Amino acid sequence: MNGIRTSLAVVAATLVCMQPAAAQDSHSIGFTAALSGDFAAFGVNMRRGVELAMEEIAASGGPSFNLVIADDRGEAREGVLIAQRFCSDSSVAAVLGYSFSSIALAAVPIYDQCGLPVVGSAVTSPDLSGASPWFRRNILTDAVQGAMMGEYAATELGLSTVYVIHQQDDYGIGVANAFSAAATAAGMEVIDTATYLLGARDFRTQMTRARAARPDAIFIGGFYSEASKIAEQARDLGISAQILGTDGSLNPELITLGGPAVEGMIVYGMFDPSVATPPPANIIHANRARVGGYPHAVSARGYDAMMVTAEAIRMAEEGGDFTRAALNDAFGAIDAFPGVTGPTTFDAQGDRDGALYFLRVEDGTFTLAD
Repeated sequence: MNGIRTSLAVVAATLVCMQPAAAQDSHSIGFTAALSGDFAAFGVNMRRGVELAMEEIAASGGPSFNLVIADDRGEAREGVLIAQRFCSDSSVAAVLGYSFSSIALAAVPIYDQCGLPVVGSAVTSPDLSGASPWFRRNILTDAVQGAMMGEYAATELGLSTVYVIHQQDDYGIGVANAFSAAATAAGMEVIDTATYLLGARDFRTQMTRARAARPDAIFIGGFYSEASKIAEQARDLGISAQILGTDGSLNPELITLGGPAVEGMIVYGMFDPSVATPPPANIIHANRARVGGYPHAVSARGYDAMMVTAEAIRMAEEGGDFTRAALNDAFGAIDAFPGVTGPTTFDAQGDRDGALYFLRVEDGTFTLAD
């Protein structure tokens, strides 16, 4: 599938055009996500992408930024308290982050009330579409991504039957329903559906049912932690079906935890540095220098969120007195701003259009699927 990729040179050139004389010396940017616990990899890598973007902006002659970091620990109550703190801090111009849609949904009314712009990079619930004129995201919704995977599984992979298992929350239900509807419309048969709670470790009952159903594929609507266990227990039971996953599994931790069991698993995401054209060299080199290895999708979206925020700040400052309201208007006026995950434009619902890559685990790494 074609995905538009633009080099960091274009982004940097845009940022160099900022007018330092009219700009503030520094802006504070709030960042919140789950930075501890079982799913810290999402938040930690998203933060890494934001920080890499800030470094690139400074190196390009742009303004400096102060990142105000808060760990919501994946708890809605903590997310609300953090939103209140960001709202009351007049130095915070915008907020980035969010690992879980449930946390964002709890916090959005707070931001709406105080008028503080937010750009989420890992929250995909359709319920966030149009939730507030102050909220936007640079990731596709569950409904869009799940449907793309369902059609891909049926038409490109040629699979006939699928067993669907998903985590019992908004994310799992939304992506599984979208996948099932699209797969069925494309000619696949969903022969059974099972659920599990986030944090579960034993999936032998569900996998025993899957083995009896003998599907061509198993679709896992969930995150990398549980997906790795499901794959492992499926293989232990002798199931050879093609395993399919979501962007919630597109994380190096899937491979670390799942090992040989996840070899051949296919997932999707909006970023693949190995096939980007031209390659986003700066973020790749910076990530290797800091932690080693390629940046993955959530890092790239964090990077792009910070880059588009810097551009919106530049636009707001050019318009005169800088305010949160002026910045929010600037976000709405962003049009195809180049980034490593493709161009960013936010629609009236705060959502972003984009393309997906389908990636297969091969020899312990994610590679472009056939």
